Amino acid sequence: MRRSFAVFAALGLMAVLSLPALGMPVAARDPLEIKLLSPLANRSEWYGGAVIPLRVNVTDPDFGSGDLGEGREGANVTVWVNAQPATGTGLNMGNVMKDMGGGIYQFNLKTKPYPAGPGTEPIHIVIIAETGDDHAGEIEVLIHLN
Repeated sequence: MRRSFAVFAALGLMAVLSLPALGMPVAARDPLEIKLLSPLANRSEWYGGAVIPLRVNVTDPDFGSGDLGEGREGANVTVWVNAQPATGTGLNMGNVMKDMGGGIYQFNLKTKPYPAGPGTEPIHIVIIAETGDDHAGEIEVLIHLN
């Protein structure tokens, strides 16, 4: 009985010590703040098939001045719609938002692939921002397409 307990305890300790090596976070990430900008900040209804300019301001509260900190490169900001990578137009590659400078990021969301009209479910947009030094944040938005 004691031997099996010792074996389980050793296996548990090995699992905990191996978490960082497996890429699993052990500590919580520091938060980034994401603020919706116009026109998305002022609307929740759009025409189906329209291109919606998603614009956000990403800041790190640790720096107070509203930026990501001196010497830090911008964040990697991605857009997900209904748990799938978003589809953009023009300035966007994949589902990555374009860094416009000053903490502003933009993504031109194509809504043509999503159901529109009366009685349809709203689309669920999630914007996720991450920096290389383990800071992250996300914001969720529901939009109904008419």
